[in-house]
Amino acid sequence: MSRKAARERRDRIRGGDHDAKGEGPERRCISTGKTLPKEELIRFVAGPDGEVVPDLGNELPGRGAWVKAERSAIDRAIGKGLFAKALETHIRPADSFSHMVEGLLVKRTLGLLGLARKSGLIVTGFERVKETMDAHEFGQARIAALLEASDGAADGRRSILAKAKAMELQAPICGLFSASELSMALGDANVIHACLLSAGAGTLHARFLQEAGRTAGFRAMMPASWAGQVTEY
Repeated sequence: MSRKAARERRDRIRGGDHDAKGEGPERRCISTGKTLPKEELIRFVAGPDGEVVPDLGNELPGRGAWVKAERSAIDRAIGKGLFAKALETHIRPADSFSHMVEGLLVKRTLGLLGLARKSGLIVTGFERVKETMDAHEFGQARIAALLEASDGAADGRRSILAKAKAMELQAPICGLFSASELSMALGDANVIHACLLSAGAGTLHARFLQEAGRTAGFRAMMPASWAGQVTEY
């Protein structure tokens, strides 16, 4: 067996890889053992000093280890020493490592909302969101996601979601972020209600939905505090 073939075989067994952009849309999670789409995973590499580094953009060189984008999967990988095995490093991530990963994902996802705002793809405010929903119903706009502050008042949220249900809006509801987080990302004061518009042939809204999906492994897409307030639609 050639040296390259031996290395690739070893990587398959350990759950690592040497090519972040490599062929194939799936990778094996070293924590769960499941083969999943790369969009549902987070890649990690060993830094210069052996520390485990999240590679959220799948761009860093070197051996990589893939873990499901979920706090429990990362915590298990730490507890079982799976990063050390896959990345051949002696440094164990801190127990708070998954919270650091969450922070990076939140920053990355909110950054995409900021780009969407600059591109004119964000609508904010209760009345303006409802008007945009009317425009969507008549084919004059395309809503990719409804954004509701996780700590916003229940009455406004109920009204918007009731309208979404009535018009059978096929767009996800995102309650991942607080009003302060949304406000900072969008450069506006007290953002409680917003919506993201589809960029047509563009990929910005799709990238946001992908990153929001990964962030939802660390925060609830619909917070527990919404229990009894939201009816699925």
